[in-house]
Amino acid sequence: MKTLDQYRQMAQVVEVQYRQQQKSFQRLVAEEGRLRGALWQLDEHVRKSRTSEDASLRAIGADVVWQGWAGRKKQELNMQLAQVLAIKEHHIAQVRRAYGKVLAVQELCTQERAARKQRTAQTLLDRAVTSYLYR
Repeated sequence: MKTLDQYRQMAQVVEVQYRQQQKSFQRLVAEEGRLRGALWQLDEHVRKSRTSEDASLRAIGADVVWQGWAGRKKQELNMQLAQVLAIKEHHIAQVRRAYGKVLAVQELCTQERAARKQRTAQTLLDRAVTSYLYR
């Protein structure tokens, strides 16, 4: 049987692990946001370029080059986003598992405190009964 101090130490360890998992997850969420923002901006530039009627760009074929570059860039950003989302999915499970450990150790600490309190009360009761009987 573990002592309350051992449970508290376990609680500290699992809390640190949980915070590390959260930080890692937050970095992934930030990267996802950055990639989604970059995709949105690229889409906006493409949309604006399509509405632009610059004949000089068409004459030299720059519009075709631009559209090709934009397509490749969008594909690259989407691939990066897919990778981040796959990693994020894995991290969600890790964060949940780490949080479950935090809750479990907190429950163990609560149970140990209650057991300790009950043992103390029982000891005090036993002493009181013993001192009353042997007066």
